Parts: sequence; C-alpha cells; structure tokens
Amino acid sequence: MARKAKKHSSARMRNNRTRGVRAPAAASRSHPDSSSGVTARKAVPDPVGDPFALESFMAETNGGGSVEKVPGFDVFRAVTSGFQSRRIAGPTTILARPDGGFFSEGGVQPPLLPRPAGGSSASKPENVIGVDSRIMVTDTSTIPWRCICHLEVEYEFGPVGFGTGFLIGPKTVLTAAHVLVNLPRSDPTERRRTARQIRVIPGRSGTIAPYGYFESKFADCKIPDQWLRDGGSQPDGAWDFAVIPIPDDYETRGSPTAERLGYFGLKCFTEDEVAKAKMLFVNNAGYPYEADKPYGSLWYNAGRVRTMEKTYVEYMVDTEGGQSGSPVYCYDEEKNQRYVIAVHTTGDFVNRGLRITKEVFETIKNWTGR
Repeated sequence: MARKAKKHSSARMRNNRTRGVRAPAAASRSHPDSSSGVTARKAVPDPVGDPFALESFMAETNGGGSVEKVPGFDVFRAVTSGFQSRRIAGPTTILARPDGGFFSEGGVQPPLLPRPAGGSSASKPENVIGVDSRIMVTDTSTIPWRCICHLEVEYEFGPVGFGTGFLIGPKTVLTAAHVLVNLPRSDPTERRRTARQIRVIPGRSGTIAPYGYFESKFADCKIPDQWLRDGGSQPDGAWDFAVIPIPDDYETRGSPTAERLGYFGLKCFTEDEVAKAKMLFVNNAGYPYEADKPYGSLWYNAGRVRTMEKTYVEYMVDTEGGQSGSPVYCYDEEKNQRYVIAVHTTGDFVNRGLRITKEVFETIKNWTGR
C-alpha cells in the first residue's frame, strides 16, 4: 500500500482525539455483516479455559425471536422499536481546516454545560493508508454495530471533542484515555484539557440515536493513574484507556439497555501466544470526524495485524481522527465471539492501538466487574 507522508508539525497532525427482557440462553445466533470479511478462528482459544479472555455477549436479544431477512424490509425500524430512539442534533457545518484539525470552528451544537473561553487541544495523528477503503455502516441497529458508541466530550475549556467507545459489559463503555483527558504533546503553551461530561450514543446513525443515549460525568469515569500522572510521556501510548460507567437509568422496561444491545469480549495475548497474532485478521469501526463524511456516521475497515509489541498492536486498517477508542477485534465466526485485542489510539504509516496486556486486561476486568 502507498504510504501517506508523515506530518512533522503538531499543528498539522490529524487529531485522534481521533433496555426489555433479557434473552434466554437459546436466543438466535447472529450473523456477521457481509463486510466483515475473513475470520480468525484459530487465534483465540475457548474462553472457558482461557484466564485472559472474556466472552462477548451478542445474541439477538429480542425475547428469543429474530427478524426474517426479506429484501426491502426496514429492519432498522423494526429492531429499534421499543427503545427510546431519539433524533439528536449535531454540527450543521463542518469546516475543513488545512491542517486536518479535529474540531469544528463553527456550527457545533451548544455544549452540554457552559463552555469557558480559551485553549486548544493537542493533536495525535492518524492515517488512511494508501487508498481509503472504509465503508459506511448504514444499518447500525444490528450486531455488532449497535455496541459501538459515538462520544461527544465537553471539556473544562475549549471546543467540544469527539471520539469512539464500545460496550465492554452491561454497565460500562471502554474508550481511549486521551479522548477524556486531552494532553498537550509538543506545544508548551497548550494546556491539559479534562472532560466534564460525556454524551454516549450507542449505534448512532447520523442524527438518529436508535437506542437513545446517556450522559456520564468525568468524575465517575476510571482512568489509570499512570496516564493521569504522566500519560504524555508514556512510551508508545501505554495506559491509554478509560472506562465510562453507564448510569442506572439507561434502561428499557426494567432491564439495562446495554444487556439487550450486547457487548464485546476481551482477549489478552500472552507472550507465549504472540506468534498466533501474526497475520491475524482484525476488524475496526468508529466515528471519524471528517468534512467529507456525515457527522455521527459509523465507518468500517479491516486488515491484518502487522506487529504486536509490548504495549501496542499495529495493523493495516484505515482510520481517521474521531476513531480513537474504537475496538480492534477479531471475529471468531465459529464460536460467534468478538474479542477486542486492542483499543485504537493513534496511527502513522500503519495504525496503532493499545495492546490488551495482562495488566490492562486485569484492570478492565476489575473495573467492569466481569
């Protein structure tokens, strides 16, 4: 693939800061979107016997029933009925800045809280590798797309930020830490920006929130002390992850909405298993913030793992600013399991995500109560 030239000025970098009844055990098995491509059936062992794997829960939670696949039928409307679907506002104008900036300078909806004046964000690069082969997910009501969330972040000062997260348990969303704590990278005049609150929209599709949304306060989120203390100097973005709690009132007819939507699994490749990850086929979908893409639209891409290092994974998958915090996962079609092996954080000639190491795995497992 052709490589995109690296931009050396930080000002020119593309910013990466890119509920019903619970289904019975015999709920119908879901099928992958036709775009999911090649699957990886051998890389992840049975999670029952693997202490470093958490199963995904992605059965069709419709009380045991499923929709027949009939051409022309509006599945989106049928599947999302009964939930608190809402129409939501977004930027009416997205300005294309020459430096590929991440934030819009105008047309953004009013912030969730009054915004203090001043300040700008630090930037982190991401890249489309050669030709952009991402495709837009037009039906986000189905598995696994409804488990991926658009994040709108109001900081203590400066413009509203955007990112991606994903359901990792019935009560939690996982994302990248730098989406919530925006650290200065190279400009000494820039100030650290910390989120005040986050609006989380599972399965967003443009101006439609098919499963409603919820808001979480930053004070309730969990971020590693290592990132809060010196995240800007952490080698290779180590500890760049955060957990956003889902409030109790985000429910549908007495049950947590996230239990009905489903959630991703998690997999740590131990050092003895790294060889299994070579050429592993992985998937990714997130919410880019680009002038040529509809605001709040979900975009998918896939590719192979290039390398798995001590704290990060590199992969040949196209991404852009706004997709930080999105899941990099392998799909085991045979077991109907989706295991996140990395949290997307940044990119250059190849894109990169925080590796789910033993420490990261245990921390997330503890924070999510799984």
